[in-house]
Amino acid sequence: MKSQTRVVVIGGGIAGCSTLYHLTQEGWTDVVLVERNELTSGTTWHSAAQVTNFGAVQTMVGLKSHSIKLYKELADDPEYPINYHHADGGMRLANTQAHMDGYRHFASVAKGMGVEFEIIDAEECARRHPLISTDNLLGGLWDPLDGDIDPAQLCQALARRARLAGAEVYRNTPVTGLTQHKDDSWTVHTEHGDINCEIVVNACGYRVNEVGAMMGVHHPVMSMEHQYFLTEPIKAIEEAGHRMPLIRCPVSDYYCRQEKNGLLVGFYEQDCRTWGMDGIDPKFVNALCPDDLDRVTDVLEGAFARMPALTEVGIHTVVNGPITYTIDGAPLVGPIPGKRNAFCIIGLRAGLGEGGGHGWLLAQQIVHGEACYDTWVTDPRRFTGHCNVELTALKAIEDYQNEFRFHMPHEHRPAGRPMKTTPITPILAAAGAEFGVVNGWERVAYIKPTPDFHETHSFYFNETFDVVAKEIAAIQSGVGMTEVNGFNRFEITGTGAKAWLDTMVCGRVPTKVGKVGLAYLLNHHGNVKAEATLANLDADTIWYGSAAASEYHDMDWLQKHLPDDGSVQVKSLTNDYTILVIAGPKSRELLSAVSRGDWSKEAFPWLSVRRAFVGIAPAVIMSVSFSGELAYEIHVPNNQLYAAYLALQNAGKPLGLSLFGSMAVELMRLEKGYRHWKADLITEFNPMESALDRFVKTDKPAFIGKEAMLAQNEKGLRQHFVSLVLDCTHAPAHGGDSIVLEDGTCVGTISSAGWGHRVGKNIAMGFLSPEYSAIGTKLMVEVIGVPVPAEVVEFDLYDPENAKIRA
Repeated sequence: MKSQTRVVVIGGGIAGCSTLYHLTQEGWTDVVLVERNELTSGTTWHSAAQVTNFGAVQTMVGLKSHSIKLYKELADDPEYPINYHHADGGMRLANTQAHMDGYRHFASVAKGMGVEFEIIDAEECARRHPLISTDNLLGGLWDPLDGDIDPAQLCQALARRARLAGAEVYRNTPVTGLTQHKDDSWTVHTEHGDINCEIVVNACGYRVNEVGAMMGVHHPVMSMEHQYFLTEPIKAIEEAGHRMPLIRCPVSDYYCRQEKNGLLVGFYEQDCRTWGMDGIDPKFVNALCPDDLDRVTDVLEGAFARMPALTEVGIHTVVNGPITYTIDGAPLVGPIPGKRNAFCIIGLRAGLGEGGGHGWLLAQQIVHGEACYDTWVTDPRRFTGHCNVELTALKAIEDYQNEFRFHMPHEHRPAGRPMKTTPITPILAAAGAEFGVVNGWERVAYIKPTPDFHETHSFYFNETFDVVAKEIAAIQSGVGMTEVNGFNRFEITGTGAKAWLDTMVCGRVPTKVGKVGLAYLLNHHGNVKAEATLANLDADTIWYGSAAASEYHDMDWLQKHLPDDGSVQVKSLTNDYTILVIAGPKSRELLSAVSRGDWSKEAFPWLSVRRAFVGIAPAVIMSVSFSGELAYEIHVPNNQLYAAYLALQNAGKPLGLSLFGSMAVELMRLEKGYRHWKADLITEFNPMESALDRFVKTDKPAFIGKEAMLAQNEKGLRQHFVSLVLDCTHAPAHGGDSIVLEDGTCVGTISSAGWGHRVGKNIAMGFLSPEYSAIGTKLMVEVIGVPVPAEVVEFDLYDPENAKIRA
């Protein structure tokens, strides 16, 4: 066994084998995989092993397409062929119009990745799968490349190719400990000796937190018992002359695929069960949980109704094994938060189907720092410190129970809530606030007009349309207030703080005390890494503010590049402060009523910051706006937030102060062309492609990503970020929808969209092929699968001179 290598991958299932193979494909061959038992002896061996192209976002579609292409290549390898039922086809059924709407949207999402899905009616579903009934069925989504694969053969094929490229695999080699050294390298301790390496990868399936504990971290991953059974042969299948397509049914919470001449039928029952919360038997290897078909009786009845043939055939084998879930159902693939040279590829509940793609993207991140796609949907840093075992269990149960039910727009499911609150959360609830969730924080979405108001989640404009319109109108004519909790906030101090930040951002760092600026950080490929508001509080203190979800992501990036001489310190204040935003033409009058000092336009102009008091509460106040109206961010310590809120409420009564929520802010920012991190700002594009030219100062001597950005710009724009107005009033576009030409050719993708109430237009923003990005270009945007006319317009549709913000 080697004592020194570049990377040690821990775990020999699909996650580990895929990572090892793809590391060799990226040019790193001095790599090792260690497995405590035999390859595929964990969850992988009992996987139902379905291989679908379906994904809710483009990154997931892309990595699944890679998996399918790779698996087909492996299956066709004459030297080591594997069993892969490629392109049997599969359908996701629907019995509600809302679900069919979702399928039309997801088909448009896939189109942008070169993947073609088909929307079919109930009769066509039955024609393609003659065993199903059309009772209570509207139709479905057809994936022509759906199929299934042999799990053990797949992993052995990947391991074989990795070995041929120079990698080594050590079976029956349990890891007993991990030690990280001052230079951030690691020693992996095993029962057969130590291996020193630069990088460690946790690919340990349901034993993920056993290895996590060795490096002092907890991963929000929970295992769920999952049952499926294999039937005896079915005559109709034997006589069909072709393989049956796969079925996934959100109506009855089951899936099925052909297995020999019978069916494999799996269930996602409501009476589900977590597994391993109190520890896992070291001897649980190639093992299963006890059968418990009584638990799936209700689901089984639904499957019988949809497929009557199941009532006439016997059960051959029952399988009940653990599969892993994360808090939001998507895997954790990428850097481990707070650790150097440590990565994970875990929580892969659909591991076999998409594991080839996950290993591909992870290998790119390890070798190159970033992947070809923006990987935020799988980034382990999207979850922060609130993700304890109990919360993970509740969310895993909820996600398991809704396996085939995708999230509708603005839907925030109830399990594990409330997790993060502020002192005024119950006050806002009493005032009628409806809450959404941002990184665990309960954040006001809108204010219900009546206690019994109910929102019907839909891809169309719904009951909230008029509610949010009234909130915006009240802001536009007077003054409104909302709470923005969880906003990421770092205090950067030290004699070298400003000079260091100047090397981190591609634009200017505000040098004058009391000024605020917007800045962008690039990665080493010259693409957009982060967006930050920089507030220059005093000579050696800058506040760095960014999106609530970016807390771990941004801290990792900043700490990774801190100077070694200790001249700069970064401290997180994210969980210590909350923002009260006041916006509207009367907001200065309100601020002046609660805080001493001169708040006039001359004394405190746009993009200013000042320490002050709001009533008796200390605060940091910034003259910034995400709405396009005159506005102030009031940053208050959480233990004095209620006092500040009361002061503003009392002073605001004679001014007609009203409350508003994040949905209003989201729509107002579209009218101004303001970006949303990880929707409109992603790592696939540089600032010029993201239409952020004015924030780039190429005359600066150096900043991270400068050379790569300039080199890419010489080649020309790959895509160009634009704003569009859609000619329809029934629905907004949704992130991922395709921008197309009249002949249906896809030329771009929507990133954000919604109705601009102040300008009376249906607005969308997105990335587009540069040749179609000129102002005035006529295009089409697929809205719930139907192309509608659209036109490229200027970003700043509301108050383009910023007269209101500067008032």
